[in-house]
Amino acid sequence: MRNLLQKCFKWQWLVCLAVGCCFSSCKDDEESTSGYDPNKPIVLTDFYPNEGKLATQVILNGSNFGNSKGDVKVFFNDKEASVVSVKDDRMLVLAPKRASTVDAPLCVVKVQVKDQEGQYQQKFDYHIQTTVTTLTGGTTNSSKNPTGITSLTEAQFRASIDKTICVDDNKNVFFIVDNDNKFAIYMLNEEADMVKCVKEDFAGGFAFPVMAYHNKNNKVYQFYAGLNSYEMFYHNPEEDYGLVQLGNMKFDNENFNPIDGWPALSAKACFTMGPDGKLYSRMLQGSLIRVDVDTSKAENLTNGDYVGTKDGTSRGLVFDPNDPDVFYFSSDRHCIYKYDLRTKEWECWAGQEGKSGYLDGPIEQALFNSPGQMCVDSEGNIIFTDTENHCIRKITMSTGYVSTLAGTPQKSGYTNGTADNAQFKKPMGICIDSDDVMYIGDSENRAIRRLAVE
Repeated sequence: MRNLLQKCFKWQWLVCLAVGCCFSSCKDDEESTSGYDPNKPIVLTDFYPNEGKLATQVILNGSNFGNSKGDVKVFFNDKEASVVSVKDDRMLVLAPKRASTVDAPLCVVKVQVKDQEGQYQQKFDYHIQTTVTTLTGGTTNSSKNPTGITSLTEAQFRASIDKTICVDDNKNVFFIVDNDNKFAIYMLNEEADMVKCVKEDFAGGFAFPVMAYHNKNNKVYQFYAGLNSYEMFYHNPEEDYGLVQLGNMKFDNENFNPIDGWPALSAKACFTMGPDGKLYSRMLQGSLIRVDVDTSKAENLTNGDYVGTKDGTSRGLVFDPNDPDVFYFSSDRHCIYKYDLRTKEWECWAGQEGKSGYLDGPIEQALFNSPGQMCVDSEGNIIFTDTENHCIRKITMSTGYVSTLAGTPQKSGYTNGTADNAQFKKPMGICIDSDDVMYIGDSENRAIRRLAVE
């Protein structure tokens, strides 16, 4: 009996000790998460680690953070970080995307708690990674194009992917491949690991298809490049992206700017949606056209006058993100032109007209070799394929500086990896999604490549 009482006493003591510890722990926890006090300043002491890349977990130390994620915002420079947890004297955040630049990698880390704001004395050294991968294709000895639906790795192509490409809001990438003098149109989705042939044996006479995305109605439109080819189509997302014919473009003057011979078959090499929701193209020999996809009305904006040199084909056109009346278009005259819709004035804006080469630097000094399709990233910078230089170039709009984003300039090849090591072979098409991921039609490698700056 005595032994039994001793055992009972021992267990009671252990239970009391456990309860006491639990109470003490709960009390400490309650005190440590007492909430934000607006009458006291927030204090920022230090954080760890002090360097890293996208999504690096960073612990911020200080006091008076409170315990509600909804009351707290954290910024690395002007990029908002994801707040994982907050507990009065520390918080866990994830380093945001593209928080700095290659030239200025150090980030100021700022904390906002309700109406108070402060910043740490130390800086976060942000590691930018630019990587190139292959999404599909890449085998240059395939004898036929895929049909139906295949996986990204299974799909290989028999011909160059040398036309413009586009991506919709669902991150479906559309591209065109020659199919024995006809054409096949494909849709790629990385998340679904899928390549789908949405239209095969697409005959266009001798004029090839041209595609453009209209983000105001989430439709991909398709035209023909030929001067006198006026048919309009769109891929219907509500019917599994099947092709629907709209009819013909109705020009205000169907006899404008005649082009003789074979060049007429590739007169319209690109289309881009403008801020007004209409599609624009700069045609071979310099006419600018605008198409209203709702009414099929097409306008000749230049009334026979050419914009840029008459012998330059444009495979890229983008609007200035800060001025809806200004756009830029590439030319195989080795430069990029600027056009103002208000004044109808144009100029050679970047590169040197008629002079091919490779050189980074201020836009008026830079050299290109057949710039191709163009796109604009979320920061308003212009990115384009420099086709015959086998690389991807970038124009930083705030400084007017041209740099090489990825690829080995003037050296063709097929290599994935970092921006410096990657190689392309005559890339032509390029488009960009809402996350600033770029998709590249790597023409002679018969591949769709993925370029991400993170």
